[in-house]
Amino acid sequence: MIYFQKSQRGMTLVELAVVAAIIVIAATVTAPSTQHLIDSSQRRAVVNDILGFLAMGRERSVLTGTILTLCPLTSTNTCGRDWSKPLTLFKDPGNRRQLASKNQVVHVLMPPKRGFLKVASLRRSFFQYRPDGMILSDLGNITWCPDDNDPRKAAHFVIRRGGSVRLAQDTNGDGIPDKANGEILEC
Repeated sequence: MIYFQKSQRGMTLVELAVVAAIIVIAATVTAPSTQHLIDSSQRRAVVNDILGFLAMGRERSVLTGTILTLCPLTSTNTCGRDWSKPLTLFKDPGNRRQLASKNQVVHVLMPPKRGFLKVASLRRSFFQYRPDGMILSDLGNITWCPDDNDPRKAAHFVIRRGGSVRLAQDTNGDGIPDKANGEILEC
């Protein structure tokens, strides 16, 4: 029996350097566009989560016929001001803005993995829906800012008296969403 042995040949150092250079050039060219896709994807995820959460609050208040409160809870289960904590949507029939029982919890939304939320309302740091779906508490807004604080990547949610939510748009062409009062959004 005759066995043929194939010659095995490895890569030369020059060939390896050329391949490494091609990989570095390709990564350098595609990195900025990849980062834009990642930023856009993160923004879309946060926008969808917040819009869905607020819509759920409005819908459930109508379906259950009770006041629903949306806020971050403190260690004593009262509404707090730290919107970096999980947001809790709960039945609040006595309008106490305090979670008395875990059975009252409708849904909990974990904070975004990237960026941060901040809230502005007239006097409060919570939102409430009446049994007719309208806002019981102050009107206000929620802003999501990315980790790099670039307002062009931010999202601004305007909560209307009727309970609906509007995502702020850039109306003056500067690339930054405008607040409900027309001012430029800041992170």
